Amino acid sequence: MTNFWTLFRQMWTQKRKFIYLVFLINIFAVVFLSGYFLLFKNWNGLANLPSKNLGQFWRNNFADVTLYIDFAFCAITCWQNEKINLSQTWHLAASDERKTYLANIFSSLLACGYFFLLQEIVNSLLLIPSCGADSFAQAFREFGLYPIKTVPGVEITSNQMLAFHWLFIILIILIIYFFVSFANFSSRVITDFLPFKSTVWARLLIIAILVIVAAYCGMIFMSKLHGFVDKSPNLQATDPIWLDDLCLFIVSLVFGILNLVLVKKYLEPKID
Repeated sequence: MTNFWTLFRQMWTQKRKFIYLVFLINIFAVVFLSGYFLLFKNWNGLANLPSKNLGQFWRNNFADVTLYIDFAFCAITCWQNEKINLSQTWHLAASDERKTYLANIFSSLLACGYFFLLQEIVNSLLLIPSCGADSFAQAFREFGLYPIKTVPGVEITSNQMLAFHWLFIILIILIIYFFVSFANFSSRVITDFLPFKSTVWARLLIIAILVIVAAYCGMIFMSKLHGFVDKSPNLQATDPIWLDDLCLFIVSLVFGILNLVLVKKYLEPKID
């Protein structure tokens, strides 16, 4: 049977095609927004900040564009994950269903990292007119992923703090993947025990309830994320990033274990 790393490489090869497709859409969006700004000089952009030239426009808006496209890419990888999770072809390739599931999740995580790197290369080029040689660093610094400069009232981000910031993003992606899988798996488990045959609407209702609960919990947690982007020493002292990482790790661990149990005990003999 196929081992974990072979599965990982095969899934990565398949998902890499979507990376370049979405990246082309990213390039098109950059060209389109640049043309739109040049045509309508008084457009403030997504960040609603006035811009005098194209360089300043991208300095104000590149982070928002990056995040919007990242969300779209994450949604695509979620769809890919669930398609593979219920694919009989992939599950027959490994002796352990859990290997297939983990290879699926972590290959998507790598795909997100690679896609973000491509985006940051483009962002660096867009920031050259406004940031010059510091454009590459600024592209990462905007997301709290590069040491900040020494300015009054702002502390220097240590290497340890940067590691927690990177870990924060990784855990956010993992929680999204794990929750989508959990909603898919658990809805199938529940509907299989229902007395009636038409279970499509029941599955949709169960997924909707899970999404509402997750959205509510997510809103509570997202309200605390100001500390992630705010570099104020006082805020970092009262809401440290490592504490957010710990909470995310616990939640992702719980969802991950539940998914592995469902995959092993339930989904293996009931693959569509």
